[in-house]
Amino acid sequence: MSVTSAFGCGAAFLRHLSAGSRSGSTLILLRAGGAKPRPYSSSLARCAAPEPPDVSRLADTARISLTPEEVEQFAPKIRQVIDWFGQLQAVDLETIEPSLRADTDANTSQREDAPETFGNREAIIAAVPSYDNPYIKVPKVLNKE
Repeated sequence: MSVTSAFGCGAAFLRHLSAGSRSGSTLILLRAGGAKPRPYSSSLARCAAPEPPDVSRLADTARISLTPEEVEQFAPKIRQVIDWFGQLQAVDLETIEPSLRADTDANTSQREDAPETFGNREAIIAAVPSYDNPYIKVPKVLNKE
């Protein structure tokens, strides 16, 4: 049994190990049963079936409380999302031409971003429900308790 099969995907485990290592060091994948160790590169690590996440631990990390029934309910849904990302990760993007990006010269019909001065400032201020010179008071949008 290899480390990758013992730890499910193994890529995240190996990336975790290599993150603490010095630059230029080699990470070795150890295999049981007398098989020779082989070098492993975590930069291109891909796996088909990562280990299902521990939903209880994820909930604790997100600081939400889940009942055992909710944990069982969310586990397959989270697994589907992880499988979907696995499918996305398997797509070969080297052969796909890049689409429109911010640094390309595309002919867009956007107006020039220019500041405007409003002529009747008093009319705007009169329409504001609560004004404390020079600020406009608005209701709180975040409930911080």
